[in-house]
Formats: sequence, C-alpha cells, structure tokens
Amino acid sequence: MPDTTGTPPPTTGPGTWCDLHQGPSGTAVPVQVTARASGPDHALYACAPCRDVRGLAPVGPAEVAYREFLDHSATCTSCGRPGRCATGQALWNTYRERLVTA
Repeated sequence: MPDTTGTPPPTTGPGTWCDLHQGPSGTAVPVQVTARASGPDHALYACAPCRDVRGLAPVGPAEVAYREFLDHSATCTSCGRPGRCATGQALWNTYRERLVTA
C-alpha cells in the first residue's frame, strides 16, 4: 500500500478519491484508519476496483463511530473520567448502538 503519512488531497473523502490508485473515484470508501501520534487519525480510501483486486473490505460502522468519539474526546475538556459532554455522550451512544448491530 502507498505511504499514507502525507497530506491527502483536499477532495479526499467517501466517493471522491482513491488513495491506492491515486485518482478520482465515485466508489471510494475507508478501508483502513491509521492513528497518528499528533493530529487526527488518517483514513485510507479505496475504490471498488482497488478493493476487489486487493481483497479489502470497508471499515465497519462501529470502528468509524469509535474513532469519531476518540477524536472528539481528545480535544474536549468536558469529556473525561467523571463524565462526558452532550456531544461526547451522543458519539459514545452511537458507537455502542453500532456494536450491537455489527
């Protein structure tokens, strides 16, 4: 797989850019989420043909929800051991619901 440490193109996101063939795509979805020591996590996007060739599966909705919760709680001063802010609690609830349906 290509090196994912660089800055992704500004259009990176679901259905816009394939990181594997380095080109635009209408079918790109996240297939890997990489934690970074500093800054937000980085998602690697792959289009349908690249996923088929490499046998990759999209990242599950529970993992996506958990990463969203972690990203929020890393910067929110109200989210900590004693409790969570309303946004943090909503993100946590979404993660727990997706675990049940996975």
